[in-house]
Amino acid sequence: MQIDHVPFAYSDLEAISDEFTRLGLTPEYGGVHGNEVTHMSVLGFGDRSYVELIAERTEGDHDFWPAHIRADAGPAAWCVRVPDVVETCKRMLERGVPVRGPLSDSRERDDGTLLEWDRAEFGTEEDRLLLPFAIADRTPLSARVEPSASVADGPLTGIAQVVLGVHDLEAAIDLFRDCYRIPTPIRGTVPDFGTVAAVPGFPIAFATPASGSDGWLAGRLETFPDGPCSCLLATDDLGAARERYPLEDAIEWPDGRVAFFESELLGKRLGVLEQA
Repeated sequence: MQIDHVPFAYSDLEAISDEFTRLGLTPEYGGVHGNEVTHMSVLGFGDRSYVELIAERTEGDHDFWPAHIRADAGPAAWCVRVPDVVETCKRMLERGVPVRGPLSDSRERDDGTLLEWDRAEFGTEEDRLLLPFAIADRTPLSARVEPSASVADGPLTGIAQVVLGVHDLEAAIDLFRDCYRIPTPIRGTVPDFGTVAAVPGFPIAFATPASGSDGWLAGRLETFPDGPCSCLLATDDLGAARERYPLEDAIEWPDGRVAFFESELLGKRLGVLEQA
């Protein structure tokens, strides 16, 4: 399971890009999608994973998480890179998972370069955002994402983990065990998240708030279905990351330590993970 990117939805692309820039994570404008409604900026890492800042540039219908964009929700979905979308669809169908796709998508960069890829979504309406969608490039990956200058050769190396906010922890784990044969997660209690279950060898963790909680995650799950609630960037040296970027004090995570960015706008939706 290789993370390709995490769409970070916001109503104003300039505003969210400015906040990332303030944090030392300057993104680069990536252009307009083929739907002509949404556009995006890219924060790319050395492993070619990236955070996609996505917003609407005009009114219109599209299926790139409009509810998340209009609510400034941040992480809206997550994407894994596969060699062949058709083969991935076949494998999921064999496991009894509903499939939407393959779909053809595109984006045009400001320099006129047209990027094209195949995409597929998986799961029912209830768990389609919980499961990753898959992407396979038809044009060169290097044209779609390059390491951003703001993070190149620095302590942040990619996307380490997507944190999936869920109502029912055991049901979510069972779903991923059926689809991806994940091992038994490592569990712990984390402030502001509740119970967190990180999956060894996979770039995912599940989080469910304590019963009766009225915190930010519980509020998010009242508004949106199960799906990504936080994106954790990877580092081998959390101390070096804290020297370079404005990060809060580190806290214990089931499989390492996490420090979240000092940002009222982002809250706990973007952090840095140093895995044990």
